[in-house]
Amino acid sequence: MSEGIGGVFEEINVVQALELHRRNRFDPIPELRALMAEGPMTSLGSEDHPGGRTAWLATGLDEVRQVLGSDKFSARLIYGGTAAGIAWPGFLTQYDPPEHTRLRRLVAPAFAVRRMQKFRGQVERVVGDTLDTIEATGGPLDFVPHFGWAVGTTATCDFLGIPRDDQADLSRCLHASRTERSEKRRVVAGNKFMTYMNKATARTRRDPGDDMFGVVVREHGDEITDAELTGVAAFVMGAGADQVARFLAAGALLMVDEPEQFALLREKPETIPDWLDEVTRYLTTDEKTHPRIALEDVRIGDRLVKAGDTVTCSLLAANRQNFPDPVDGFDITRTRPEHVAFGHGIHHCLGRSLAELVFRTAIPALAHRFPTLRLAQPDRAVTLGPPPFDVEALLLDW
Repeated sequence: MSEGIGGVFEEINVVQALELHRRNRFDPIPELRALMAEGPMTSLGSEDHPGGRTAWLATGLDEVRQVLGSDKFSARLIYGGTAAGIAWPGFLTQYDPPEHTRLRRLVAPAFAVRRMQKFRGQVERVVGDTLDTIEATGGPLDFVPHFGWAVGTTATCDFLGIPRDDQADLSRCLHASRTERSEKRRVVAGNKFMTYMNKATARTRRDPGDDMFGVVVREHGDEITDAELTGVAAFVMGAGADQVARFLAAGALLMVDEPEQFALLREKPETIPDWLDEVTRYLTTDEKTHPRIALEDVRIGDRLVKAGDTVTCSLLAANRQNFPDPVDGFDITRTRPEHVAFGHGIHHCLGRSLAELVFRTAIPALAHRFPTLRLAQPDRAVTLGPPPFDVEALLLDW
């Protein structure tokens, strides 16, 4: 098999997986629903020659957990049908052990529970200031930049130790690197973003503070390279500013759709201690993983995945299809629903503690501050972007 054939095959199935993970509002589209109904492991296609590898889609909760928790699969990015190494130093989702184990051990202390407890007050101030600004500005207002991005980027930048004066420009670069229609503009914005992160690494080496950069440098500075430290920080910034912002904007839209359920956050918060698990499960704003490549033959459920096959894990489907007891509709009173919205296994989201701190602070605060939140143009459809799941514009009033 040539790399050219493998590359085309991989590209086709990546596109197919993206199309399957478009949304019908918050829900899986009918095409993904149909695959979920067929079973927890389905084939997206195989190469047309003897022994040709197969691209699989895992939609069952147990199957997704098995793939993500197994050392028989590689998380390295796939090019031309091979595991071709690391695309960016420090981007943890693209590493396998033992390098993944080493790097995660160096960075994990920055996300410890005790540090999140110390950071809680700062997050509360960020959320409060954001809601004050929204209230003072008045509606109607687009809650994607003014709530989602305002809270997500500020909290993440503060956690990383990015000075406030630099945050707006850095956030614009990050956003442009992902959303600009022109590839040239995306590259320019991405290069500007990474140039800044390199400078931040050099600054922290000279004078480490109490932020994430500083904790890693002080405790493990001799064990991590500048490229790795820059990559980790860029990875956290990308995930935090993007994923957290996406969740908050989607959460605001869900609040508009389900006002009676979110009223419980104001009226009876003590009766729903696990509300965040349900919101996280239902939204699943990171809807799938990049394909994993099988390092050897392995049976997943009743399917034999052969060495070289790829498996894309649908976190969205797994969180809406819990065999043998389906869990789907949104119910904020649900008791600790099982979900893989933060992944599973060794690549389980490193920043979960930070993300959940922001979610637990921002969503109830929004529900309390703006109990009459509503669509400013109820007859106009809210635009939901293609994967990754994104609310492109959310004009709300109160």
